[in-house]
Formats: sequence, C-alpha cells, structure tokens
Amino acid sequence: MRWRLLLAFTLLVAACSPSTTPATTPATVATTAPTTTLAPSTTLDRLAEIEAIYQDLQQRLLTAVYQGDRDSYRTLFANEEFLEASMVVFDEVSFETAPQVEVEVLDIVHDGPDCIAFEGIVHRADLGGSSEPGVTVLEFGGAAWLISYVGTGWTCSGPHPFDS
Repeated sequence: MRWRLLLAFTLLVAACSPSTTPATTPATVATTAPTTTLAPSTTLDRLAEIEAIYQDLQQRLLTAVYQGDRDSYRTLFANEEFLEASMVVFDEVSFETAPQVEVEVLDIVHDGPDCIAFEGIVHRADLGGSSEPGVTVLEFGGAAWLISYVGTGWTCSGPHPFDS
C-alpha cells in the first residue's frame, strides 16, 4: 500500500503552471506525435514541447482530482494497470483550492513516435517544495499523449513493466 501512496504522490506532484482549462476539455498541445530525429538546434524547442505536453497532462489530472471527475481522470492514462494503481489519488487526496504545479524536464531519455521518456522535477509550493528527479514515460494513444509509467527501470525499451 505504501508504494501506491508514493505512486499517487508522484503523480500528483508531477505537473506544471496554472491552467484554467477544465479537466473535460481536450488538450491541444498533446495531439501530435514527436519528431524522432532531433537536430542540435531543435533540442531546446523539443524539451519545451515535452514540458508543455506533460504540464497539460498533469494539470488536467490534478484538476480532475480536484473536481472529483473520475471519467476525465481515466482518459489521461495509456494503460489500465497504471490507471488502477493511480486511482488511490481519488481515494486518499483532496484539495481545498485548485492545485497548481510546475514541471521541469531535465533530460530526454527517449523520444520516439509513440513513446517519450524523460527525467524531470515537479515543483508544488502548496506541498512544500519539489520532488526528487524521476523518470516519466508518456505513450502516444492514437490521438494524444497519455501517462504510461512513472518510476525507474523502464524508458520505452523492452516490455512494459505492467506486462505479464
């Protein structure tokens, strides 16, 4: 149970700057697959693009938790197993005011057409500071980027940690 709470906290803490977009509004930044080859001059642009995608996902996730909108929350995950492990957020976390977060992508570990892995830090003033650097994996779900995995040991290569 402790790992689920840690996972839930990691998900809650992993987000970016304020947004007034309701949780039910589709993201506009997360609808295109990434470029697979990066020229040196575009690396900073790509880093900023990944930050924007992840910020959007995390702000929508936190807004869904704040509003108690399970349906919107469920649409943000790439796989059922990670979604179910993350549902503890609804059971154990509540916000008195709309949550605001800021993410910082430190390094792109993998950038492919259907999977992005990056190391980042999450800043949450209302939770007293920043998270430890960690790896987040996003998968392209046909129309948008979705949260696939947060943790260590998987960066888009090999079988997914939730595969049996």
